Amino acid sequence: MWRWLGLFWLSMLGTVGCSNDRSPDKMYERLLDRLANVTEVEVTETAKAPPLPAYPRPRDLALPVDDVRVGFGTFHGLGRCGLLGEVSARNNSLGKFQSITARLLYEQRFYRQLQGCMDRMRQASPPDEDFLKEAQAIATRKRENLPATFWNATFASPEFRTLMNTVADPLARDADPVTADITGALEFITQIGMSLDSVSVDSQTFEIGPLEAHYFKLQSGKLVGPLLQGMRVSLDYLRRGSRLLQTVADQNRLCPMGKKTKRGEYLFNVFQKYYIGEAQPYLSLLHTRARPVFERLQDLLKAQRAPVPPAFGDFYNKTLNPDLGSSLWAEFNEEIAQHTRAWQKVLRQCDLMPKPAEG
Repeated sequence: MWRWLGLFWLSMLGTVGCSNDRSPDKMYERLLDRLANVTEVEVTETAKAPPLPAYPRPRDLALPVDDVRVGFGTFHGLGRCGLLGEVSARNNSLGKFQSITARLLYEQRFYRQLQGCMDRMRQASPPDEDFLKEAQAIATRKRENLPATFWNATFASPEFRTLMNTVADPLARDADPVTADITGALEFITQIGMSLDSVSVDSQTFEIGPLEAHYFKLQSGKLVGPLLQGMRVSLDYLRRGSRLLQTVADQNRLCPMGKKTKRGEYLFNVFQKYYIGEAQPYLSLLHTRARPVFERLQDLLKAQRAPVPPAFGDFYNKTLNPDLGSSLWAEFNEEIAQHTRAWQKVLRQCDLMPKPAEG
C-alpha cells in the first residue's frame, strides 16, 4: 500500500539510497541535479538559513547563588538537626570545589533535612523559638537559592554545553544515534527540578552516583549540534527544490493535458529514486531522532524557576523553540510540509500521485 506522501516520517525509513556516501550535501545535490535535468528548470538560489548560533558562554549562562553563612551559635544549633556534617563537608577544601551536580544535591538535601528538623522541634514542649527563628531564616534563603542552583546544574553546566554544542558536522546519513539514554537522562534531571523544594521526597531518591551517570550520557551524546546542522543543510536544499517544483507546476509544461507523459514519468523516477529513496529517509532520521530530545529539553526548560538568561533565550528561540515559527526546528518542519505539497502538485498534474491500494 502506498503511504500518504505527507507522512514522510512514517515511510521507508530503512530504504537504502543508490550511494553509500554519508554526506547529506551530496545527496541533495544529486536530487536537485536530476530535477533540473528532467524539468529543464534551473535551480535558483534562495535565502539561506543563517549560521547556527554558538551555545552561550558559561559566563553568560551562570546565575549568582548566595552563600548562606551562620553564626557560631546557630552552627552548633544545627547539630540538633544532624546537619553539622553537611556544613563541615561543604566548608572544607574539597567541598569548596564540589561539582555543580553535587552542589545541587547538597542544597536540596540540606533544605529538606532542615525543614524536617524544624517540624519536629515545633512539636517539642516548649519549642526553642529563638533557634526556630534562625533556622527558618536559613531555610528561606536556601529555598530561594534552589532555582538558580538548579539552572546552573542544567543548561549552564559543562555537560549541557557539550550536548548542545553547535560546532559540529551535520548528522551523517548512515548515523543511527540512540536517543533513549539522552531522553532518559533529561527526564531524570527534570524530575529533580520539579521537586526542588519538596520536603516529601526522600533524600536518597536522587544521589550523586546515578545523577552523574545521567550527566555522562548527556555529555557522551553530543547529538543536538549534528541534528541542528543536518536540519540547516536540509532546509537550504528543500527551499531550492520547492521553488523549482513550484516553477514546474506554474508552467505546467511536463503534462499540459493532465495525463502521463514521458517527461512526467522521468520526473516520477527521480521522485522515487532520489527523493523517496534517499532524501526522505534522511529527513525522517532527523525528525525522529530530534523530536524526543527537543521535547525533553523543552520540558526541562519549563521546569526551571529561575529567570532564563537572555543569552540562552536568544539561542533557544533561534534553534529549538517549537512555538516560534522562526526557530530552525519550526522552519524545518514547515519546509518539509511545503516541499511535500510542491511534489503533490506536480505529480497530480501528471496523474502520477500515488493512490492507496483497494482492498
